[in-house]
Amino acid sequence: MYKYDPKSLVADEFINDEEIKDTLRFADENKDNLELIDKIIEKAKLRKGIDHREASVLLACDNPQKLDEIYALAQQI
Repeated sequence: MYKYDPKSLVADEFINDEEIKDTLRFADENKDNLELIDKIIEKAKLRKGIDHREASVLLACDNPQKLDEIYALAQQI
């Protein structure tokens, strides 16, 4: 088994079942964490990228106000 490495060119290293499950779990656990969501949105505003876990939290978020912020920022970017 390979260690997760998102920058690897070897599929088994960047497509990792355990990492995918952990990321989905992280998103589910944090989809209502407004403080974390605000931090991710602020980071995204810098246009320097967010990682897959941060993106998963934004995708899982169902707060209408935060969704409006996310969609508005996506349109700007």
